Amino acid sequence: MSGKTWARAARERIGMTQHDAAVLANLTVDMVKKYESEKYRIQPSEKMRTMLEHYLAEHRRAVKAIVERHRGEARVTLSFSRVSNLPDDMPDWIKAEASAKRHAAAVREAAALLEAEDVAVTYTYIPDRTME
Repeated sequence: MSGKTWARAARERIGMTQHDAAVLANLTVDMVKKYESEKYRIQPSEKMRTMLEHYLAEHRRAVKAIVERHRGEARVTLSFSRVSNLPDDMPDWIKAEASAKRHAAAVREAAALLEAEDVAVTYTYIPDRTME
């Protein structure tokens, strides 16, 4: 997998927007787009790759924790939150480990893994706080 393909796949897997990636890697959104586009020869910077690897590792730990918590159950209910209670001027990725976007990405992946083990998954939305 090329560096471009990996960067985009990792970013999307963990629910990170191009804007989030730009802020965290101290880049412009346009540069992140160029890093991900096959039209440009430029490859993702080491700083961006390191940042994505860090958050991908956190994502994997969160997914594993959810799956392990529910492994062997016949039915589970996973929770999403509609709000993150975080300031609008910064990406969630900087502000809180339990941000709505990060949690939702982990829940989606954990649900797919649990369903592959024949666990029936249902969802609930929590109005004021993300839980799982």
